[in-house]
Amino acid sequence: MKATSENIFFSASAIWFLLIVFAGFAPSFYLLNLYEDPEPVPTHLVIHGVVYSIWVLLYAVQVFLIRCKNYRLHKILGVFGLLVMILMVPTGMFPVVFKAYSGGTTIDAAGHNVSRFLFCYLFFAIAFYQRKQPFLHKRYMLACMNMLMGAAIFRVSMDLGLVESQLFNKGLQVLPAVALFVFDLIKYKKVVLVDLTSVAAILSIFLWQIISGYLLPAKYL
Repeated sequence: MKATSENIFFSASAIWFLLIVFAGFAPSFYLLNLYEDPEPVPTHLVIHGVVYSIWVLLYAVQVFLIRCKNYRLHKILGVFGLLVMILMVPTGMFPVVFKAYSGGTTIDAAGHNVSRFLFCYLFFAIAFYQRKQPFLHKRYMLACMNMLMGAAIFRVSMDLGLVESQLFNKGLQVLPAVALFVFDLIKYKKVVLVDLTSVAAILSIFLWQIISGYLLPAKYL
């Protein structure tokens, strides 16, 4: 079965998101038990990690189902995806609020995380509403995924000693959206502004950081 160039692009995006999440959270979550005397992960963070990992895996499965033209199973899993996203709201927000309440992070950092989650939920809601419009549906789903990558990318930047590099952190986060914009520009010979929704969201959050005087990277979950 020959895949279209668009299917290939979104398949590549799914692999990219899986790699980023694994690279970011392998030391502190996925491979934690491989380390000697690992620090126990709080229950609410375990739940958070499991739910959000299911979501990232589900995105990849859905993308490859479309590539294989298994639309029936894709629709069935779409309902499951809605349930997972509903679970992502409390399991995403609670760790942010709890960390701020316990003094583990600043109010500005918590606000940054909450903003990313809210944009993620918003883009998913639009994608779900547009599920009968594949062109828009896929692009809003990618925007949703982009908003979830901030924490994983931040941890990758810590490992690489680039924690204070906003160019690295923000650049890596918007990369899939920018790549999609260029892809559509070449393929359709026109500007597709919906590709840049997550870029606008990420830059607006960053602008808010600058205005509020919070210039250092947020303390992500």
